[in-house]
Amino acid sequence: MNLEFNIAVHLLSFLVKHFDERFNSTELAERICVNPVQLRRVTRKLNQYQYLETSRGKFGGYRANITTARVNLAELFILFNEDKSEGRIYTGDESNNCEISREIGNTMSKFHKKEQQILIDYYKGITIRDVLNETLKEDTNETI
Repeated sequence: MNLEFNIAVHLLSFLVKHFDERFNSTELAERICVNPVQLRRVTRKLNQYQYLETSRGKFGGYRANITTARVNLAELFILFNEDKSEGRIYTGDESNNCEISREIGNTMSKFHKKEQQILIDYYKGITIRDVLNETLKEDTNETI
């Protein structure tokens, strides 16, 4: 899991809860407890895939659309984990004399791919509506 994935889930859950309302990035960033720049980076991708509705101008902002509640977390997980270059994540060196150092990166890379697939399979069964219902259940008995 990473922060952008978490922001996306939080944002979409919030917008579904407030379906008939529109929020600007400053309001949303405050409510989601993130920097507006981080929020806009996430909303740009969400808008590109039509997971939310965006309008510009004085009365513009973000809101849920009719499909937002059905967005599958596996789709979001893939979207916010693709092309991530967070620097070096494996130890070792393929030119090292030590057999373990030469091969550990390949081995860990295989494990990482399997780990990612397990998470994708897990998230396939969860929608934004499920997240919202689970979150609300903890505080109240309200469901969406």
